[in-house]
Amino acid sequence: FDSYSQSPLEFDAASIRRAAQLADMSAGFTAPHPNFGCVIAAPSVDGDSVVVGEEYQYGEGTAPAELLAVEAAGERCRGATAYLNMEPNHCHFDQRAVTAMIQAGISRVVIGIRYPLPHLRGKAIRALRNEGVIVHVLGEDLLSKNTEESLKLCRLVNAPSLYRASFRVPFSVLKYAMTLDGKIATNSGHSSWISSKSSRTQVFELRGRSDAVIVGGNTVRHDDPRLTARHGGGHVPLRIVMSNSLNLPETANLWDAEETPTMVMTQRGARRDFQKLLASKGIEVVEFDMLNPRVVADYLYECGYLSVLWECGGVLAASAISSGVIHKVHAFVAPKIIGGRNAPTPVGELGMVEMSQALELIDVQYEQVGPDMLVTGFLEPVPDLMPRIPAPEDTYAILDAASFSPYEASIIPFYKSWDPYGAFSNFSSYPIALPDENGDSYVWPSVEHYYQ
Repeated sequence: FDSYSQSPLEFDAASIRRAAQLADMSAGFTAPHPNFGCVIAAPSVDGDSVVVGEEYQYGEGTAPAELLAVEAAGERCRGATAYLNMEPNHCHFDQRAVTAMIQAGISRVVIGIRYPLPHLRGKAIRALRNEGVIVHVLGEDLLSKNTEESLKLCRLVNAPSLYRASFRVPFSVLKYAMTLDGKIATNSGHSSWISSKSSRTQVFELRGRSDAVIVGGNTVRHDDPRLTARHGGGHVPLRIVMSNSLNLPETANLWDAEETPTMVMTQRGARRDFQKLLASKGIEVVEFDMLNPRVVADYLYECGYLSVLWECGGVLAASAISSGVIHKVHAFVAPKIIGGRNAPTPVGELGMVEMSQALELIDVQYEQVGPDMLVTGFLEPVPDLMPRIPAPEDTYAILDAASFSPYEASIIPFYKSWDPYGAFSNFSSYPIALPDENGDSYVWPSVEHYYQ
């Protein structure tokens, strides 16, 4: 394992960055929950800290990163420090992460950011401290230039979870490729290919990190895309087509749903015969009274989606931005000029008449990808969920909001896996095994399935 000859605070910051890098390896596999990484370091003979175990949670329902790292470190956990990019999940039914660290003898835990859901935020920290474990949180207990950089990386790695918890919609990225003169296709609609092969490879990776990819009807008619993640990572995002009228071709690459699922979202009552055709091909059709990006984002939030990639044309992109559901932009700029007064642009009409109304990206990054330039930035800053001390005048409002009537029904909601008692939901991937009359174990997919 790697060892470092750094100051203790520098080592803390570097270990948290490593935990965040490990957590990022499971991007696309953990929805609706965050990504977790864990690094365990113990004192060496010469007094320096040395990494003795590291792991990440592979996907939703799999073993926690902390448990895997403890198993990798073995006996060297006793008296060691565990570095976590995020406070672990510590709910009614899953306390494995905290239990593993306590039983292994971990004496100190350094955490990048707190858990994003309010009903779980701080629970693991309190549980560890109650057992005598020293817990330090970046930005609260540890403050330095190095820890600021590590804290920023932790927020970026779990930005989808932070946006989802704060705005109650999936983290949404708008991606497009355009020429140097701002066109995404020629006057005739031809667009293959604006960007280079290197840029398209990055797009495959971006899709692989997303739970769903959204396009509009124009993209299906003009480009006939596949929207696959041909990067070999194993994760397959849902392909979504938004179309009010269902004026779509009967034959399209997206209608091949054998390997990659496709969903079509449309206005209620649109082309019933075409809906039946899609259903016969295995395409799920979802109808809305009024189809727009906001209701789609709300729907995907309720379905547990964490991250969504919008690869649509300018009209739908403008609607999504106006609806406030786009949080980040990935723009590939190719060194090409095609001109054309009627050639489409990446974003349609937003109703702006002055430059002072322009939307300015935050934390802008530039990267050369082959001959292209990739520009990324946020339209909404990454939410900061660090605890705040309320002002005296706010204290009474908080107490009033927390009051309740003894006559209220004691209802425990657990339909969604992110509810306070979500571990009991049939959407929560925590199987249980109970012995049957023959002495064998019968596995129930979830606690809810056992109840039923």
